[in-house]
Amino acid sequence: MKLSDITNVLSFAAFRPDPDDSSCVWSKRFPNKKTLLLNFSKDSVSWRSVTKEGALGDENSIAGPLKEVVQDMSEEWMELTDGGWCAVSINHRFVISLETNLTRKNGASELIRTNPKSVLGSKSERGKRYALKHNDESNSSILLAVDEDYIKEIETLFKGSGLKVGRICCGIYGMLAESLDQISEAQKDYDESDQGPLGDVISITCCEGSVCILKSDQEKWIELRSRNSLYTREDMEPLRKIMAPILEDLGSNAQIVLSADRTAEGINQMLSDLAPNVRINDISDSCGLWNLLKNK
Repeated sequence: MKLSDITNVLSFAAFRPDPDDSSCVWSKRFPNKKTLLLNFSKDSVSWRSVTKEGALGDENSIAGPLKEVVQDMSEEWMELTDGGWCAVSINHRFVISLETNLTRKNGASELIRTNPKSVLGSKSERGKRYALKHNDESNSSILLAVDEDYIKEIETLFKGSGLKVGRICCGIYGMLAESLDQISEAQKDYDESDQGPLGDVISITCCEGSVCILKSDQEKWIELRSRNSLYTREDMEPLRKIMAPILEDLGSNAQIVLSADRTAEGINQMLSDLAPNVRINDISDSCGLWNLLKNK
């Protein structure tokens, strides 16, 4: 055994994840290090730094094409980090769909990243990267597909600017998964309270102009609608139009679970107008996406 190996064990360094180990929580990968969180949408980039103590810095944003923004901002971003490490959320060029009867063999959620055809079969497409979330109570699953060329473009731009991408994820998909986990826990508590059957639950997730709407009947996922780069702060009408049909004719015991970022300001009133008799559970957090990037 080398002396360095013994030193690592004594200092617990041997038990720390490597910086490029994307399977580990971000904060544990960079203890006492400054890092940067970025969010890419169709026409703009926003970012927040993470201090050595793990606190989030102020949010900043800039409009412009991806290549120009990275080239113009790379030096400033580098100064916000120790070593150039960044976590990137993308909210553009993705598709979220509702699928049924996908394989649930052990390790499928990890295998889909390296060998998607073995999990998706004929549904697998070339040039896509995938992520998968199963419904434990039914045969349905939520499938994320992202253009691989877009991911490679980001990786190449960052590498050429001296920045290091420690993780790339889809922000709205992460927010949706977090909402579904919270809904699942709430449903367990509700079932234990023996208050009778739970009505329809409509999960609405909004992030940087993109939206994902999932309708559940009891614990079954039955309908999903997702669009990226659909609306802006100045024009929320496209968001209203996609939500209206799925909110029609909801029963009195139905409820809406909302998780939205700052770009969907005013959505609560819009939902109240569309479904005046339906309870709205707003679990939005102005730092929601950033906390997910930092803590997951």
